[in-house]
Amino acid sequence: MNLFSPHPEFDKLADLAEGRLADSETLAHLRECTQCSGKLSHLERTIEMMRTDKMEDAPAYAFERAKNLFRARTKPADSFLKQVVASLRFDSLQDSAVFATRSAATSERQLLFSAGENDLQLQINQTGGRYVVSGQMLGPCAGGQIELQGINITVKTALSDLCEFTLDSVPEGTYLLTLRLPEAELKIPDLILGS
Repeated sequence: MNLFSPHPEFDKLADLAEGRLADSETLAHLRECTQCSGKLSHLERTIEMMRTDKMEDAPAYAFERAKNLFRARTKPADSFLKQVVASLRFDSLQDSAVFATRSAATSERQLLFSAGENDLQLQINQTGGRYVVSGQMLGPCAGGQIELQGINITVKTALSDLCEFTLDSVPEGTYLLTLRLPEAELKIPDLILGS
């Protein structure tokens, strides 16, 4: 055997193992090279196992779940995003007696929530049977997104340059309001629009 003769490529060994190639030079090399003959016998065993495999394939949902697990590991560290539940500091419906307002019906509601170093001011206006939820993030703010999620509807929009937002034509219901900032998520559960 010539010590300087190249070992056969993997493709050539695979063709030999599947019986698609009968190259006399490669066969001569395999008789003298234990490394290459070991690779060939390993390939032959693997191919035989694959041909005789009678196992059922895994269900499609299992493949999808496995792929999602790998995707989750490759995502940036979103799981370390700080989540804060905002606390209600002011609600114009509850505190109207404090300001000695008359009992005239109003379709506007003002709310103020605190979450860490940020405050979120909300204004809810009723127009017909629908609601307009608008507001502003008060405190440090470098943009973000606001999402209002109900049982059958999700409405979202980006914060403006002044950290303001408006969600139009929202139906009556109970919602989870989530404000997604670059460094944190602020949540307001059980925001009720309507009676």
